[in-house]
Amino acid sequence: MATDSGGAAARPVATCSRGRAGLRLRVGVRLRLTLSALSLAALAVGVIGCSPAEVSPTGIPTPTDQANSEWGSYGNRDDACSAVAGDLLTLALVPKNLALADPGSGVNDIDDVIVAAGTAAPPSVAPNYQQLSALVRSYGVQLAAWSAATAPSPTPTVTQTPSLTLSPTPSPASTPTSPASASPSPSASASPTSAPDRPTFDDTPYTARLDGIKTWLSTTCG
Repeated sequence: MATDSGGAAARPVATCSRGRAGLRLRVGVRLRLTLSALSLAALAVGVIGCSPAEVSPTGIPTPTDQANSEWGSYGNRDDACSAVAGDLLTLALVPKNLALADPGSGVNDIDDVIVAAGTAAPPSVAPNYQQLSALVRSYGVQLAAWSAATAPSPTPTVTQTPSLTLSPTPSPASTPTSPASASPSPSASASPTSAPDRPTFDDTPYTARLDGIKTWLSTTCG
């Protein structure tokens, strides 16, 4: 009876062990499936997060590019207005500076300043700078021509050669000329030619171009 009781009691223990093993197996499989799903989801999020932003194929400029093209080399309207206002003060002194400038490098230096300011200026006002530069260059051509015309010409070097001197033979028919009857030659009384005056810069068209810049400032900057 004890053996039978012991054998009958052992069978439920073995059945319970097999049930626990199957439960652990199912739990392990589900856990692995859950972890795999979480890994795939994390990988998908990582790929989406690391993907670069798509560039629009239309090539529409950004607002920053539009601002740069509208205001020249300046980032916004306030900076452009301040720079053009400063340019106006400098450009107003150009006629006086040209009156003292050298025919060569002096005029070129003034023109370089105007060209640099016009390159940085907004496109809507830049043509005024270009016209100012053209007026300055035209005056530079006139000034260079005047400088060449007034430059002193080199004095030619005269080489003297020795000559044989013969004593004059008095002529019996010669009559001495009185000093009072001698008259100067016409070439001796000729007056020297005066040098041309330095050309002056015509500031009337120049001032008109400056007025165009003033109009742009009042219209755009207020």
